[in-house]
Amino acid sequence: MRASSLANDKVISLINRFYVPVYISNEDYARTGSAPTAEKAERNRIWQDAAKAGLSSGTVHVYILAPDGRVIDSQHVATASKVDQMISLLERNAEKLKTAAGKPLVAPAPQSACPKTAADCLVLHLTERNLHRQGNEWVPVQPNLGETRSGNWGAYAAEDWIVLEPREWQKLLPDKPVAAGTSWELDRDITAKVLTHFYPSTENNDVAKNRLDQHSLKATVLAIEDGVARARLDGRLTMKHPFYHRDDDNIVEAGIVGILEFEPGKKIRSLQLATTTATYGRTAFGVVVRSVP
Repeated sequence: MRASSLANDKVISLINRFYVPVYISNEDYARTGSAPTAEKAERNRIWQDAAKAGLSSGTVHVYILAPDGRVIDSQHVATASKVDQMISLLERNAEKLKTAAGKPLVAPAPQSACPKTAADCLVLHLTERNLHRQGNEWVPVQPNLGETRSGNWGAYAAEDWIVLEPREWQKLLPDKPVAAGTSWELDRDITAKVLTHFYPSTENNDVAKNRLDQHSLKATVLAIEDGVARARLDGRLTMKHPFYHRDDDNIVEAGIVGILEFEPGKKIRSLQLATTTATYGRTAFGVVVRSVP
């Protein structure tokens, strides 16, 4: 829906003028999710009340609530992702409720924001895009956002944030004096914490369900200038990642390069990684990671 109906100008205008939108993640509202208990109960109440009223119901739905909290209409996401169907849902309920047009309650803002951490943590920002071949090059998939046919898993970029505490990022540094040409294998547990996020958009974002069959990152110092070492990173990844929350045959295969800048024995200045090739079944994708201040 984000790529199709929720990216459509008319849908956005209707929501902003007539509704108070609430968007939630099912993962946060599952039994073990991070959402407050009271909010979990309210989410369950909404879809159960829809079922009692004979409306389409379930966990992947759009629900329209009256001011008193009653569920008065709904659509499954397979329907709501169709632009004309979503517009019809919004228009008929604005008319039913006689809602007066108003201004948006919240200003537009990025949905993915850098987490708040201690100053000595290493924060990594990951971006993923599905790719397709254009001539001899792999280029990002670029659908016409806001149109019904844009509603697919690879339609937009995916983001994630990875935080390494000092006791973790310190393990990425060599435990010996370095010079140009010095090589070492980066700590496998810490590289696993980063590389387990290397997969394309799927319905399953629980990295605990990933199985790393092969992963490695090797560093080789290229040069040392003014007390700062610059090392090239080379690695491989083979990882089982189910598309849904059940077992399947989808495997991630990726080659990885990067640059690590660090003050030997002290701290990491910057870390950058990028896939050279990456496939997930028949899907080609790319991942880049960069450290942020």
